Amino acid sequence: MGETVRGNRLGSTAWLFLLCLAASGCMVTSSKYEIKTREADTLRDALASANKEKTVLEARTEALQTQLGAEKEEAASLSARVRTQEEEVRRINDELASARKNYEGTRITREQFISELLEKEKATGKRIQEVSARAQTCEQSLDALKKESAARESELAEFRKKAEKPVEEDALRRERDILLGRVERLSEERKQEEKRREDRFAALKEAIGKISAEIKVTPLGPALSIELPGKILFAKGNAGLSGGGKKVLAEVGKAASEFSTASILISTGGKKSAEEIRAALAGSAKISVDRILSKTIEKEKGAELLLLVP
Repeated sequence: MGETVRGNRLGSTAWLFLLCLAASGCMVTSSKYEIKTREADTLRDALASANKEKTVLEARTEALQTQLGAEKEEAASLSARVRTQEEEVRRINDELASARKNYEGTRITREQFISELLEKEKATGKRIQEVSARAQTCEQSLDALKKESAARESELAEFRKKAEKPVEEDALRRERDILLGRVERLSEERKQEEKRREDRFAALKEAIGKISAEIKVTPLGPALSIELPGKILFAKGNAGLSGGGKKVLAEVGKAASEFSTASILISTGGKKSAEEIRAALAGSAKISVDRILSKTIEKEKGAELLLLVP
């Protein structure tokens, strides 16, 4: 009986093991099925996109072929016109040759021959002039047609190139659009920078006007001219810069420090005054000294500052 129980246990264990193997196999099969399904969906989407792009390219190719056929028909028509003109010129030349033979083969009396010859000479001369004019016109028309035909052939060659290389045209078009966008963006940035400069110049003019109404501030496009009288810029007794002068210089230096390309030009009557003004500008607003230039003008009592913001 113990052996029977042991056998039953072994049988139950074997069945359980087989069930586990079957379940794991089902799980693996289900996972592979999902992977294959996703791959099929991806391939289906890629195929639809490729078919759509193929349809667009076929439509463009058909349009170019239609245009190419029209140009070929027009070229054939021009060639037919050229052949017609050449045949007319040949016919006129044949008529001239036949008339010459007729004139040479006629035998009549001398007086009749001379009179008839004179008349025919006049008529022939007139006819020759007409024929020459027509021949010249035909030649001109022929040259024009040849030029037009060459132009058409050139256009056909360009159309063929375009039909063969549509991808390069798209690349050039995209590059052109990118460059146009850059130009537009740079123009907009330039306008914004000019607007910011004008607003700052207006604010600086207003601030200087509050310090003293005798200071003349003049906008000059990308520059601002500030004329400081000596009695406002310097303290009495040549004791250095006055309080009002320091305030003006501080405002100018502060405005210049807000623009990376700004510079200041100082015109004053003495080297010492120029150094004092440069030191005040560099110290109050922390502007670099190499962006402050100065020149000395004799008998200049005050100073003129030129704030440049290119």
